[in-house]
Amino acid sequence: MIHKLLPKSLVGQISLIMLLGLLLVLSISMQLYSDERQRALNFVSTDSTLERVSSLINILNKTPFELHNEIINASQGMGFYLSLDTRPIVNKKEPSRLSRKLTTLLEGIEIEDIRIVSASIKRSDRKNEIKHRHMSMRDRMKKRSRYNLKLTGSILLTDRHWLNFSSAIDDEITHLPMKTIFLVLLFTLLILMTMAWTVKRALKPIETLAEAARKVGSERDFKNIPEQGPSEVIPAICAFNQMQSNLSTFIDDRSKMLAAISHDLRTPITSLRLRLEFIESGEDQKRMLETVNQMEKMLKATLDFAKDDAHKEQKQEIEVISLLTTICDDYFDRGINIQLMGVDKLVFRLWPVAFRRVIENLINNSIAYGQDESGEVAIVIEALQENGSLLINIIDGGQGIKASQFSEVIKPFVRLDKARDTQDSSVGLGLAISHSIVQAHAGEMSFSNVVTGGFKVQLWLPKNS
Repeated sequence: MIHKLLPKSLVGQISLIMLLGLLLVLSISMQLYSDERQRALNFVSTDSTLERVSSLINILNKTPFELHNEIINASQGMGFYLSLDTRPIVNKKEPSRLSRKLTTLLEGIEIEDIRIVSASIKRSDRKNEIKHRHMSMRDRMKKRSRYNLKLTGSILLTDRHWLNFSSAIDDEITHLPMKTIFLVLLFTLLILMTMAWTVKRALKPIETLAEAARKVGSERDFKNIPEQGPSEVIPAICAFNQMQSNLSTFIDDRSKMLAAISHDLRTPITSLRLRLEFIESGEDQKRMLETVNQMEKMLKATLDFAKDDAHKEQKQEIEVISLLTTICDDYFDRGINIQLMGVDKLVFRLWPVAFRRVIENLINNSIAYGQDESGEVAIVIEALQENGSLLINIIDGGQGIKASQFSEVIKPFVRLDKARDTQDSSVGLGLAISHSIVQAHAGEMSFSNVVTGGFKVQLWLPKNS
C-alpha cells in the first residue's frame, strides 16, 4: 500500500522526504516558538499587573476611603478587574512568590495579608475558575469570555477591606497571527520549490545519460556526453563514455576485418572458378561450379549482414506509405502483385535504406515460401498507426511454419525447408538481417500463422525510434 502511494520518480521521492522533514522541523519550531511566546506574555502580564496593583495601593493609602470605589472603578479595564470587598476571593493564606514580589514593590507600606495565585484557565473551563466571592466581578469575567484568567489576588488594606483583583490576557494575543502563519507557509512553499529544482538539476545528468543510452541502442549514435554533474554521477558518465568508445572501436575494427576477409576470400574463389572452367565438362564440373556459386552468395550475404548499413546512414522523416507503394510498384513491374492496405499518411523517423531492405527481405521470403496449394503467391501488406507506434503486417497465403520454429527462423543460415535449397535459394540470412535492423530501430518483429491459412510477419516500431 505504501509503495503505491510513493511517487514513481526519484525527484518526487526525494522531494517527499524533504517535505516530511521540513514539516516536522517547522512543527517543532512553531510549537517551541508558541510556548516561548506564551511564557513571555505571561511574564510580562504578571509584572505589569503587580506594578499596577502596587501603584493603586499607594494611591488608596493617600486618599480618603470614600473615594476608593471611584478610584478602583477608574483603574480597572479590559483584562484587569478590581473590587473592594469585605471578604477575600483567594482563600489560600500561604505566602507565594508573587506575594513576596508585590511586597518588594510596596516599599514603605506594610500590608498585613497578601494572597496572590496564578492560574491558566481556558474559556471552556470557565466554570472551574477560582470562586469569586463578589458577584459583580464574576459576572464581568463571564461577559468577557475571550479572556483567560492569569492572575488573581486579595490584599488586606489598612481599613480592613480587601482589594480583590483579577488579571487576564486576550486569547487573540496568545494565538499566532494569521500573517505569521501565511508567511511560514509561503516560505515553506518557496523552500520546497527550491529543493525540487535543486534535486531535478542534480539528476539532470542521469536523464542525459539515459537519453544517450537510448540513442546508442536505437540510432548507434556514439557521442560522448559532458562529464559534469554531482560527484556521485560523474564516474558513471565516464564509464559510459568509455563504453561507447570501446563499442565504436570494436564495430570499426570488425568492419575493417570483414573487408579484409572479403578481399582475401574473393581472390581464391575467383581463381578456383577459373580453374574449374578449364576442367572437362561433366557432372562433377557442374556440381563444383554450383558449390562455388553458393560460396560466393554466402560470402556476399555474410558481408551484408555484418556490415549493417543501418549504422552508416542517418535517420530521416519518412512517409511510410509512399515508400511501401514504391516497393510494391517495383515488384509489380516484375510480375508480382502485392496488395497494400493502409492510411493516407504515416510519417516516422527511420533509416530509409535499412527499412526498405527489411520490407524487401520479408517480401522475398514470402515469394520463396508463401505459395498456396495452386503455386500462386498472394501477398498483403498492412500499414497502420497504433498508440503512436508504426505497425506493419506482411501476410502471404503459404502453409506457414510451426510455432516452435518461430525463434529459429531469425538465426543466421537457418533454412527450414531443406527440400527447396537450390542454387538460386537464399542462404538463410534474410530474416536474420531484418530482425537485426528492426531491433536497431528499438522495435520488435513477431510471427504468427493465419487461422484461415497463411503466414504473417508483424513489425512494430516505436514512434521515436
